[in-house]
Amino acid sequence: MDPLAQSVASSPRPWGLLAGWALLFVLAIVAYLPGLSGPFLFDDFGTLAELGQRGGIRDWETFRAFVFGGHAGPTGRPLALLTFLLDATNWPADAWPFKRTNVVIHVINGALLGYVTSQILRVLDFKRDDVRWIAVVAAGCWLLHPFLVSTTLYVVQRMAQLSTLFVFAGLAGHLYGRSMLAERPRRAYVFMTMSIGLFTLLAMLSKENGILLPLLIGTMEVTVFAAARQRAATLSRYWVAVCLVLPSLIIVAYLAMVGIRSSFFEAVPPRDFSIYERLLTQGRILVDYLQHWFIPDVYTTGVFQDHFEKSTGFFEPATTLLGITFHGILIAMAIRMRSRLPLIAFAVLFYYGSHLIESTVISLELYFEHRNYTAAAFLFLPAVAALRTKTRRSLFVLVSVLVLLMLAGFTRYSATIWADYASIVEASATKAPTSARAQAQYATLLYNAGRFDEAAGVLDTGVAKLPHDISLQLSRGIILCNIGILTRDDFRELGKVLSSRAYDPRSIRLYTQLNESVIAGRCPAISADALKAMYVSMLDVPDNADQRSLRYSQIQYFIGYSEVHLRDAENAEQAFRLSLASRPGASHAMMMAAVFASNGYLEQALEFSALALAELDNEEPGLMDGARVGRADILAFREGVAKELAERVDGAPP
Repeated sequence: MDPLAQSVASSPRPWGLLAGWALLFVLAIVAYLPGLSGPFLFDDFGTLAELGQRGGIRDWETFRAFVFGGHAGPTGRPLALLTFLLDATNWPADAWPFKRTNVVIHVINGALLGYVTSQILRVLDFKRDDVRWIAVVAAGCWLLHPFLVSTTLYVVQRMAQLSTLFVFAGLAGHLYGRSMLAERPRRAYVFMTMSIGLFTLLAMLSKENGILLPLLIGTMEVTVFAAARQRAATLSRYWVAVCLVLPSLIIVAYLAMVGIRSSFFEAVPPRDFSIYERLLTQGRILVDYLQHWFIPDVYTTGVFQDHFEKSTGFFEPATTLLGITFHGILIAMAIRMRSRLPLIAFAVLFYYGSHLIESTVISLELYFEHRNYTAAAFLFLPAVAALRTKTRRSLFVLVSVLVLLMLAGFTRYSATIWADYASIVEASATKAPTSARAQAQYATLLYNAGRFDEAAGVLDTGVAKLPHDISLQLSRGIILCNIGILTRDDFRELGKVLSSRAYDPRSIRLYTQLNESVIAGRCPAISADALKAMYVSMLDVPDNADQRSLRYSQIQYFIGYSEVHLRDAENAEQAFRLSLASRPGASHAMMMAAVFASNGYLEQALEFSALALAELDNEEPGLMDGARVGRADILAFREGVAKELAERVDGAPP
């Protein structure tokens, strides 16, 4: 009888095993409990704030707009967005329910991983008692590992969690279907085909790298089942070709096409690295991931990962070639020894297969911990299996308990840091002194706490270490301005840096803060005229001067903003129109109308609000990007401005 079929028909698990699983789940919940009180972070706001764009999710239209209007990836990830409605239907919202749901999903993933692990061990003919406890400990190591804290407690990473959930479910479905192959082949193939199709789709609708499920099942087939070919039924080569090989080849071909079509050796803003440099760097990054997995830290840099130095050549830095060589040898050994050491081969190939999309030619940021959420699932399995089968049972119990408690303690400590935004930022800034984002956030934190000198010191140190980082330069300028000590020379140097490179549209919030600080008179040495001159000089950069680009649109908006405060409505209107022509949009036009209205230019405010109405009419209804400013809001604005204009005695702007 097929070993998988035997496992399906096996007797219920003993109470001791159920108690072990229950204790493991309780330990995971206790470890994560402090982090549930933590805040929303960064990308959370970009995704979840859409809950309140139309006054909450209250009917089919608002439901459809939120769930199917996502912009996090090519699919929009509607299934992940749907699950956020379990936690809130409006915005602002409390972060606690979102994080609670993430922890619940994490525990479910641990249970699924345990089931998949136990079935794999049965295929390899491990003893039943060994199977049960190896699965508990191996899944527990994954469930309690501190390297997964940032995925679990960062709300928006539910997308990665759900994708993993359906990948694990797809693996489980394939194993169950395969258990019927020897005795009921037709039913087995129907079940396996439906399972791989359904769970790949669900995983993709949560996050795009769920499309890797067929490839990951393929790794299991060429390692685990290849080693058990004398005991397990053989799959039809036609089914393998259509359901496993073809989808995998399509993925590889797509990635190759992306690599060929991209500017392979050129950095394309907003990235400061080319695809070539990204590929080189991933060799070192994957080593770093593995190091964190096998030598866990009590706390990592979490969401701040911009400190990782890119590779610019095979020897720049020298560890680049070493990293690539290491991975090449590991993959080659896994393939060569897949029949003799199937668990090791499976863990290795599953790890690299899971990284195929996010760690190759797609121009994502270089480093993120959540990319290991699926990939690391089986990395501890070979060691746990060897410990159980090669040593005394007492030693296995002792080592397993100590390791699980250590991992739980590390996770508890990390979750405690995640309970508070200030502790997250301070810990990350300390851990990553060359992370511009962490240093900028830490300086802002110190400034808000009234520790002005410390904030300035952090930024001065950061700028000295990273003299070309725009975010640090801007943050330093903002804080020095707010303290009142930004000099003309400081601002002139800042302007030279900003006007020497392509503008990064992601920095719009920092530029806006700088504008507001200058206009509010917090740094008397700097005028609106100096602001305007800086933005005009930024258009000398060819990339910034492209009138079809978002860069050009935002810079022209800032020029118009400066002109309004220089009391030059005519030039402000011209700059705003250029900005709007480059990037049309109702919300964009209303920003300009609001700037005019707040500075007393009521006729121009009415004119641009009329443009906003026209833009609204041209937009497709129901799209997330299309109705952030509603018709009712625009009409109310126009009514208020018209009333104020009518009350003026002479009808002229001041």
